Amino acid sequence: MYSFQDKVRYSEVDRHGKLSIPAVVNYLQDCSTFQSEALGVGIEHLKKVHRAWLLTSWQIDLLEDMHIGEDIKVGTWSYSAKGVYGYRNFVIRTLEDRPLVNADSLWVFVDTESGKPVKVTPEDIDVYEREEKIDMEYLGRKIKVQGEGVEKDPVYIKKYHIDTNGHVNNSWYVWFAMEFVPDDEMIHGRKINRLRVEYKKSAMYRDIIYPVVYEQEDAITVSLNDEQGSPYAIVQLSVYE
Repeated sequence: MYSFQDKVRYSEVDRHGKLSIPAVVNYLQDCSTFQSEALGVGIEHLKKVHRAWLLTSWQIDLLEDMHIGEDIKVGTWSYSAKGVYGYRNFVIRTLEDRPLVNADSLWVFVDTESGKPVKVTPEDIDVYEREEKIDMEYLGRKIKVQGEGVEKDPVYIKKYHIDTNGHVNNSWYVWFAMEFVPDDEMIHGRKINRLRVEYKKSAMYRDIIYPVVYEQEDAITVSLNDEQGSPYAIVQLSVYE
């Protein structure tokens, strides 16, 4: 497992002083980026070979809150690669190794010149030492949208939403969806403890996103759509036992 230690910052917490859900996403994606950089297959290497790893789905189980000033350890490892896909787990733990977050993710390997997925070769993946996948419930990539949705005000993509891949960074879609949680990461009085995201296509600078919100007893699902109603991403925040 690749890992790094850090301290929860004031700029990462919500109004109650606990690490926000989008900030959790940032810690996880930073961890996998740090690992690739440390192994010499990071951003500049991928640019030279015209390749990119693009995230297609998250499942993040939030086991305990993290608060301002808390020392944490963030870790990640690859557990499989098949065809065009790479499979990766993440954890956040206390320095005493108590689990705070368990996560699963699916990535697609893309030729940045053609924009099409390409098969992962041993040269691409063997640099990452493979480990066993974590013991957690695996729900898969697809998120089912149920019921009647409510259209919300559009989101206009600005320069600060864009990352090194030239499109909206993964965590921003979570920020967009969080706007429609009515009660500070709570659903009907119960704390949100699971985030799932299915990424469909990339939003670019000056695109407009049209959110549609679907509320269930134990979940809020937000489809972040283009003008034609086709989703860029589907974000689901839920409560599970």
